[in-house]
Amino acid sequence: MTAVRLRSVAVPWACLGLVLLALTTGCGKPSAATPPPQASSGPVPTVTTVKPERRPLSHVIEQPAFVEAYEETPLFARIAGYVQKLGPALDPDGKPLLDRDGKPRPLDIGDRVAKDQVLAELWVPEVEEELRQKQALVAQAEAEVEQAAAALEAAAANVATAQAMVHEAEAGRKRAEANYERWKNQYLYEEKLFQRKALFDEQSLEVTRQQKLAAEAAKEEVEAKVHAMQAAAKESEAKRNKARADLMAAKAKVQVAQAEAARCRALLEYSKVRAPYEGIITSRNIHTGHYLTGTGTRPLFVIARTDTVRIVVDVPEAEAMYISDGVPVRIRFPVIKDEEFEGTVTRSSWSLDAKARTLRTEIDLPNPQGRLRPGMYAYVTFLAESRSGFTLPVSAVVMQADQPYCYLVENGKAVRTPVKVGVRHGQLVQVLKKQTKPPAKAGEPGVWEDFTGDEQVVLSNPGSLSDGQIVTVGGRP
Repeated sequence: MTAVRLRSVAVPWACLGLVLLALTTGCGKPSAATPPPQASSGPVPTVTTVKPERRPLSHVIEQPAFVEAYEETPLFARIAGYVQKLGPALDPDGKPLLDRDGKPRPLDIGDRVAKDQVLAELWVPEVEEELRQKQALVAQAEAEVEQAAAALEAAAANVATAQAMVHEAEAGRKRAEANYERWKNQYLYEEKLFQRKALFDEQSLEVTRQQKLAAEAAKEEVEAKVHAMQAAAKESEAKRNKARADLMAAKAKVQVAQAEAARCRALLEYSKVRAPYEGIITSRNIHTGHYLTGTGTRPLFVIARTDTVRIVVDVPEAEAMYISDGVPVRIRFPVIKDEEFEGTVTRSSWSLDAKARTLRTEIDLPNPQGRLRPGMYAYVTFLAESRSGFTLPVSAVVMQADQPYCYLVENGKAVRTPVKVGVRHGQLVQVLKKQTKPPAKAGEPGVWEDFTGDEQVVLSNPGSLSDGQIVTVGGRP
């Protein structure tokens, strides 16, 4: 009952409030400070929609660049010496260019040189004398090798002679042993006959005994001779081995002498400064008669190879992820107007510079006519293609407070949906994710999902809509 009374009392007060409001605002018109509900604020807007389309996008990057020689080599003196003369400048046919006096003109900056061309010759007298000394030592060592080889040959012949004498002594020993056995048996035979009284001539027995003793002494003499010949043979073999070792030492000495001579020749080769490849002299810092210490820090010449040049670009960190080998590029040079060069990325440092946060990128560009010179300024446009993904027209994506969003038509209403975008090319922008649920608390990421391609995205003037506003699509509710 109390609730009923309260409700019945509340109705008059509400009516009274409406009456007072009408009187104060005048003529029953709505106040400007309190707009009417949107549902009664005029006609429902008609919007045009578009669906995301999957396609690859080319990410265009434009950066300043400069030209470097493909190779640039500073040439230094390896040994100390005097500059004896400079090499002559050559024409394209390899013939010396002449100066005003009709003499060969020495090389200078701007001259083209061929590979291994002599740029300068040094005079190094002490190394030349040392080389002659080493060559004499080589000849001496080779003579010692011949001498050692002859000694080895003689020692080998002595060994053969000693071995032959050993064989001869051994044969004599056999003969002496046989003679001794003969007289020994003869003496034993006659001694038995004398004991049996069958032999009465004692003098004949004594003669036989003396013959036996002589044969025994001869055998011992031959045995001693055999030992002497064997010892002589061993001595000859030892001398032969020594002669062989002497020969090996002499040969090693030759190798040492030859190595020393080769070192001197190598040093003398450094007296000729040669071009490492075909290129152009960009710097020359010597003249005839200069003394070079061999430890200077200033190069004699600087050679640059320019038949191919490097276009060097420092790509910022934000764009580095799109750079890879083979990415097509277009190159413009301010000094070469109305002409554009095409190429591809040849290489990059892969890692960023720790201070500048840039990626060093290089494009090799053929330069057969030499039009491009090191140090020239250039502009490079990279046509980096990103991965295939869903795209929307740029007009369908609105930016507010650094957060891109679009309006999806769901159940007849425009739903404000934050999105994550990728690269932009022309009038298209890549959309990566859409937020289907806002974060529950501040600092949380919320729920993000991939685009499916079935979404209806408002294309016409999405910035004029509000979240949840009722719309019609192409005149159809």
